[in-house]
Amino acid sequence: MERKLGIIVQSGAANRLCCVVVYGAAALASGYKVVLHLVNEGLVAFRRDVAPRIWDDVDPNAWSIAPQGFAPHVGAFLQNLKEFIKSGQFKDWPAFLEELKKQYGDRLKIYACPLAAATYGIRKEDLLDIVDDIKGAETFLDEVYGGTVMVF
Repeated sequence: MERKLGIIVQSGAANRLCCVVVYGAAALASGYKVVLHLVNEGLVAFRRDVAPRIWDDVDPNAWSIAPQGFAPHVGAFLQNLKEFIKSGQFKDWPAFLEELKKQYGDRLKIYACPLAAATYGIRKEDLLDIVDDIKGAETFLDEVYGGTVMVF
């Protein structure tokens, strides 16, 4: 039986996108099929004009979600992550997902929610090339049936 992981990407926050990439990569390396479903701000993060800016700013209030008391720690996380990317220890999230798509082919699918696309005014051509298609919740649920679903 094929192991499956579905990830609902509902947040475009840098600290959440990092989790999406890490869990997605770990699952793929472990033999899972992984399907991302982009909704709400998670979809906005995959816009061609938004994605490059998310890890550029180390202000924890600009591109992350955390309780106010965690702001200094989230700021440190973002600064360290930016340094890791700059030094080559970690790839920025669009490049990492692109590499995973090349390495694992059809075992990684990325779909944009049609309702979110319509309500946010986003078309397929507005999105990064790594987004496979605009498909609804029924497709996502069908493809990950019997597997694990996470929400970030």
